[in-house]
Amino acid sequence: MMKEAIVLDRLKKDIKFKQTDVIHCIGSSNFSLLEIVTSENYKIQEKISTENLIVRRINYNRLSNVGKKELDKAIETIVTEHSDKFVNFFNNAKPIGLRRHQLDLLPMIGVKHRMAIIEHIKKKGKFTSFDDIREIEMMPDPVKVIVNRVIDEIIGGPEIKYNLFTMPYLIKK
Repeated sequence: MMKEAIVLDRLKKDIKFKQTDVIHCIGSSNFSLLEIVTSENYKIQEKISTENLIVRRINYNRLSNVGKKELDKAIETIVTEHSDKFVNFFNNAKPIGLRRHQLDLLPMIGVKHRMAIIEHIKKKGKFTSFDDIREIEMMPDPVKVIVNRVIDEIIGGPEIKYNLFTMPYLIKK
């Protein structure tokens, strides 16, 4: 599998007292925020390969302001391009305790939505696309729901108890 990322911002940074070209991007496979040293002239929201590049993982606080503004759009692109993976999340979501379900962790999804999703799967079978999920009465846009959860996980960092879609950023002690 090719390591791919979407460019969020291009900037210059002092590295060892020398101005260096750096890009901030988000990894397509696990939504990791990355800082890459490169002299290539990539455009914002462009898909790039991170193979053979000097890559460093960063947390949300180190992301540039432009990068923070572009984050929603980049995550939405990743979610729509890999829709099968996220539709399968709705199909295969499980309880995580006696009183909690993975679907409960999604923003804008309440108990009624969770029950409607589970009922739909029992009666009509698994979802095949986001459009199937949208057919549930009063269901918010599933793409937006996932994008919002991913952003919550990225911003929340280690405070988030359950990471459904991202790889947690661990702060070294």
